[in-house]
Amino acid sequence: MNNLTPISLVLGLSAAITVAVTPNENVKFYGTIFTGIGVGGFLFSQWDSQENKKQIENLQKTVDLLDKQRRNSETEKLKVIRETNAIKSTLDKDLQTVRDELSKLNTSNNSLKTRVSDLENELKLEKLSAQSKIREISNFSTGAGHQIVTETYKNELSKLGGMISGYSNNYPDLKEFFENLEVEIDKVKSWAVGELEAYQGVQNLQSLIDEGLRIQQRIISRCSDIKVKALTTIIKYLNSLAEDSVKFSEYQDNIAQISERAREHLLEKELAIESIAQEWITANTSTTEKYSTEFTEVLQNGKHLVGRIQELSEKIELMNQPLKWSVATRQDLRIGNIIISYFEAKGLILDRAKCDYDHWQSTLSFHIDRNNRIILPSELEPEGERLQQLCHTLSPLKFGWNAEEGLLTAWLHLAKKPVKPIIEADINKIWKTADRFQSTVKSWSRVRITGGSESGKSPTAENLAVCILLGRGGSAELYNPQDDSVKNFWTVPTVGSSHNDSLLGIEALAATVNQKTNDRSQFKLTIFDEIDSTIASVEKKSQSEQGKLIATIIKQVSHQNLGAIFIGQNANAKNYPGMDRSDWNSAVNLHIGSNAYDAISNSNQITTDEQTRLKQQADKLTEFCTTKNSELGLELTNPVAYRFGLVLGDGKPYYIQLPDFGTYTYGMVENAVKCPKCDSHNHIGHGGNRRKCKDCGHIFTQG
Repeated sequence: MNNLTPISLVLGLSAAITVAVTPNENVKFYGTIFTGIGVGGFLFSQWDSQENKKQIENLQKTVDLLDKQRRNSETEKLKVIRETNAIKSTLDKDLQTVRDELSKLNTSNNSLKTRVSDLENELKLEKLSAQSKIREISNFSTGAGHQIVTETYKNELSKLGGMISGYSNNYPDLKEFFENLEVEIDKVKSWAVGELEAYQGVQNLQSLIDEGLRIQQRIISRCSDIKVKALTTIIKYLNSLAEDSVKFSEYQDNIAQISERAREHLLEKELAIESIAQEWITANTSTTEKYSTEFTEVLQNGKHLVGRIQELSEKIELMNQPLKWSVATRQDLRIGNIIISYFEAKGLILDRAKCDYDHWQSTLSFHIDRNNRIILPSELEPEGERLQQLCHTLSPLKFGWNAEEGLLTAWLHLAKKPVKPIIEADINKIWKTADRFQSTVKSWSRVRITGGSESGKSPTAENLAVCILLGRGGSAELYNPQDDSVKNFWTVPTVGSSHNDSLLGIEALAATVNQKTNDRSQFKLTIFDEIDSTIASVEKKSQSEQGKLIATIIKQVSHQNLGAIFIGQNANAKNYPGMDRSDWNSAVNLHIGSNAYDAISNSNQITTDEQTRLKQQADKLTEFCTTKNSELGLELTNPVAYRFGLVLGDGKPYYIQLPDFGTYTYGMVENAVKCPKCDSHNHIGHGGNRRKCKDCGHIFTQG
């Protein structure tokens, strides 16, 4: 190996290494030239040597290897640069997307804040407008009232329509919802137009005010309901939009993935790229925190607005509820609140008005003006028994109407009425006592006696008949269809014991009266018991004929020195076909016990004031007799029980105490002093122990 060989080798290797390492193209160019020169010198020096050839081949392989490594390094470097640029471009796009979305959300948030503020201002304006209308409502005419209600309708519907139209344009995704809302608004308009047309006919001032306030309140309430529904739907829509736009957990996952990729590819790259990635992460974190804070504020404001709307709705709902007694310290007031709640559940509004409390009873009064129809007491009457169980009263609630004050009333029976001491001397001022019974009835000749079952009609009729005969003399005969009854205690001679016998007796007596064929020298009294049943036993078409016969007897019997007593249950003249009330006015009518009330109500000869007075006296007598019988342990059927009767047709109406059963019997008539000539009991004193018969004029000595 000559000296050229090492020189050429060193020169070639140096040039090849320089080309592989340096990035300068000029240096590479010259390095390649020197590499060739070195290789040429080396080849030249080894041209003739086999060993030199092998060295040259090895050197050539080394050069090729270095050149291949250089090319691979250049390719890898370009690949890393391209990937870095792609990552940077992707991050820039993601950053721009986030910034655009944040800008949209900021715009939406600002719009929502503005709308919330506008809604609060609208509510304040509506409140001020309503208060102003309430202050002005006390001074207006009929035309002004109609105008106020109409303007309220126009203003509320106009504002509502504008609000819904604006929302529909701002939120096109809710188009279907707003179309449905328009249908509800049309229903409100139709209802309001009908109400306003009906309101045009109201002229009464109080009704004008009450009805106007009700229509205004309903218009505002229904419009507010639609506004609340619209705002609630919009807030839910914005909330869902925010949740769909940015899912924070997914967003964090994407950031974590991008950051991981950036760290994997850029750990050993330029500080500039690391700085850009770190700056982007910092900016993104700040943006996320800012977005989260602002969205939370907007969401809180929205929730506050919804809460405010709900609060106003609750106040409106509270105003629609009926008024109760707020301090219900007494039982009747607590029952009043139960009644109000009970009918509220049935759709009726009863507002408390006043109460009249008397410990054992109470009358509650209610306003019913806020109902859209008239409520009649008869409509509520069926609920009386249900409310009795619910309110624990002693009897079913009774509903009425106070026409003077325009109030619905409810009477409560809270406890037993306290028993007040009854002074018998005061009762004696109301009725004629039993010791005056004979002197009172002795001149009667045409009598009707009525009373309920087991009221003592028959015993009273016998007492009456005997007293008449003791005063006038004569005899009596009895038609008793219940002659075989175990309750038959008659002592008067019976001439008829069936309804058919009674019918024949009526016909015979009427014929005698008409033909005037009787012997007038002695008084004769005919008694017909169970007259109601006797008439009912006849075919209906023939009943009026029997009524006419009885009317003939009543009107003419006394003119023939005859008498008649008719005994029945019903005090109403309509139960006697062929007769009316005027026919019985020719007789003395004795109505026993509770029949007195029916007789008073059915009479056409008693004034309204007189009816009221007589019913009050009947109440006192009923209470007195009931109390006395209770104290003595006497049943109503007991012969010595206290009883009373109302007398009509013997002058002014009056009450009389009925004597005990059997006080006067027919044996007293038979054993009485008679005129020796005509057997009459109708005689008077004529000096000393002498008597003069008033029927035949005979004077005799009483032995």
